[in-house]
Amino acid sequence: MIKIAPLKALQPGKDIFELMISDQVNGKGHQNEQLSFEDLLNLFGCALDDQHAIYIYEFRGETGVMRGIWAAIDLAQTAESAIKKHEETVSSKVESLKIERKSKTIQKSPILLVHKRDETLDALIEFAVRTRKPLENEWSQMDHFIYQVLEEDLIERFVEEFQKVNAVYLADGHHRLEAAYSVQKSKPQQISSLLVSADVISIGAFHRMVSGISISYSLLMEKLKAHYYISKIPNNIPYKPDRKNRIGLCFKGEWYQLDLNNASVALSTVPDTVILQDYILSAMLGIHQPKEDERLICFPDCKWIQFLDELDRDETSIGFSLFPMTTDAFIKTAEKGEFLPPKSTWIAPKIPKGFMASGSEAIVAKGEQLKIN
Repeated sequence: MIKIAPLKALQPGKDIFELMISDQVNGKGHQNEQLSFEDLLNLFGCALDDQHAIYIYEFRGETGVMRGIWAAIDLAQTAESAIKKHEETVSSKVESLKIERKSKTIQKSPILLVHKRDETLDALIEFAVRTRKPLENEWSQMDHFIYQVLEEDLIERFVEEFQKVNAVYLADGHHRLEAAYSVQKSKPQQISSLLVSADVISIGAFHRMVSGISISYSLLMEKLKAHYYISKIPNNIPYKPDRKNRIGLCFKGEWYQLDLNNASVALSTVPDTVILQDYILSAMLGIHQPKEDERLICFPDCKWIQFLDELDRDETSIGFSLFPMTTDAFIKTAEKGEFLPPKSTWIAPKIPKGFMASGSEAIVAKGEQLKIN
């Protein structure tokens, strides 16, 4: 059973919106990066409403419309086993988030939870969107919209429907959730969550670059042949795999295609990120702790050009490109309780930083002005 609850939402006004998207849109920093999200909200912040509500988030992209339900998960009434995880956490980061959670009332953004398709939930979302207009929102110019649900009877229908859901799958927010459950032991906790249906998410790959490792061409190829057939890419075009069990390799500026060989057919059901980590990065290149090893950098597929630029900048680096995991494989991995290497999935929708925040109390603007040069 998943117990959801309405929450109080916060939305930045125009000034903070323009400040916060400067990095995201223009790729440039601003002179106020030392200010925390809470500082900015206290300077510019305005509450959407002082009433508790749940929200429908909508993104209108090139491939269609994505919608999800933004609400709080009541951790006191939701078993930890009902939220299936797929990545391990770093204890130091969890401890830091626990301290932040105890001292601050604002949750900057929701965790992302995936549930199996539910026709009743689909109908409720459709009804909510059809019967109201999206709230005025600076982010709408970037195709992000939000609808507010205040009616107690409609909120209760959403609550009742999620009580029938046996499990949800954590797509983003492993550290925040673990910290919240830890604090939950001494004080009841709710965690801001965006719940989306498995049929509307998209999963992108994370590619890997390894630097600072000296290995000869002949030794690397000899080791790889134990598990892969190796083919050189014609015209040396940067290569993205087109199916599972296939990995791209860039070594000394040359691109290769690696296909799992017959001797390793037993690995064909294992996620490619696991094979890459266990049989190549760890066994061949000495990357045993990918969370902590600074020689390993992961690039989401949306940063493919940056990935290629970094490889071109340092020909001693080694690059690996991957095919994205399917939604079914993602859910099956979580259901089995298996953990993937860090940065195995890039799951959309991605909520823009600063788009949605929540708190136990509404925040009102203090009327101060922040000087931006």
